[in-house]
Amino acid sequence: MTQDETEGGMSGLPLLARNLRNLIRAPRALAAVDRRYGKGVAHRKALRRLAFYPGLGLGFNRIKKNANSALILLLHELETGQSTLSDQAKDAAVKLFELSPADLVRFDDFAVFVTIRNPYSRVLSAFLDKFRFDEYRRKHGDFPLTPDGFGAFLDWLDAGGLSRDAHWDRQVRLLALPLDRYDAVLRFETLRADAVAFLSARGLALPEDALGGEHKGDKGKQTGADRQLGSFYTPARAALVARLYAEDFTALGYDPEDRPHQESPSEEHP
Repeated sequence: MTQDETEGGMSGLPLLARNLRNLIRAPRALAAVDRRYGKGVAHRKALRRLAFYPGLGLGFNRIKKNANSALILLLHELETGQSTLSDQAKDAAVKLFELSPADLVRFDDFAVFVTIRNPYSRVLSAFLDKFRFDEYRRKHGDFPLTPDGFGAFLDWLDAGGLSRDAHWDRQVRLLALPLDRYDAVLRFETLRADAVAFLSARGLALPEDALGGEHKGDKGKQTGADRQLGSFYTPARAALVARLYAEDFTALGYDPEDRPHQESPSEEHP
């Protein structure tokens, strides 16, 4: 079982019991999805990435490395009035197959949104975040957290590692819906402004300090990838990412030709 499948720390008998309950509830939930979007429109394998907040009337398509944890924490706080840790907030989120019969009746009223991110930034963030941990180095490769290590990681992706983990898999594989069927698409690059517009239209106020920095319940997630693009990318690495993530660039509206500018030695910071 992968880390993605046991996310939030649930495993063993509790996980088995939850999966059995979800199996029983699945037909009614899938019928609600088909009723709203049309049969065959939703990507069934990605439906488990939907998290619902019935008290807010919101559904969130979680995509790793796209401010996923920060948004889960924010939504949990908006719904419960309480701050918590990332894993606890993820466990508390209601999954599609956990929606009550009453919530499925009003399923069409949920505003479902997703956050997307520039693939150049996202894959670097995944590398800098995950390969700090022994578990990832043992499982996927001992890539040093250096520009050369990033290059070796990209070569490994090209050799078959691209779909090995949701933190760096293509975003199009993690979308539960076609992009134009979401009620809102937030961009990571303008996340706070997009979130303010989306939430305020639904009568929800974003806390003043939300999405502007590291959340107190989510320490250590930020990698500063956007600030380090020039240090880690070469023209060859950018070309490789443009090829590996061609589907994402096309589907999500990012320009693959807008490539990271490689820093010259004189531009590097001490």
